[in-house]
Amino acid sequence: MAVATSIWQFALIFGLLTLTPGLDTTLILRTAALGRLRSAWGVVLGIQTGTLMWGALTSLGVTALLTASHIAYEALRWAGAAYLVWMSVRMLAGTFRRKAADGEPATPMDGHPVTSGTDAMVRGFRQGLTTNLLNPKVGVFYVAVLPQF
Repeated sequence: MAVATSIWQFALIFGLLTLTPGLDTTLILRTAALGRLRSAWGVVLGIQTGTLMWGALTSLGVTALLTASHIAYEALRWAGAAYLVWMSVRMLAGTFRRKAADGEPATPMDGHPVTSGTDAMVRGFRQGLTTNLLNPKVGVFYVAVLPQF
């Protein structure tokens, strides 16, 4: 009976986490809003792969290092911040390029040409995975919550 209760508690907590908007949700919505549905599915798969990797790292005790080592946490935090700045600069540059082209259907807001098929899904997967793995809050959450179950 205690195992069933723990499973339901685990499912509830992680279900609420999944529904809570954050960086991952924003990335999925932005990609889908640009009309790049294959890329958006790639982002979803990348984020979920990142989540599974955080879970595996937590099981191995690696994320406890982030909690114990201020230097490791700060390095990951700064890498994540640098990645977000880099994505922002690319989006802004893509926006200004589109305005300069004055109506030419060149590239979407992130500066990448519109592609379809496998390339779009792979690019979305890479972007979703990188965004999730460079988010130290996910690691800290896993360290704080997962060991209780």
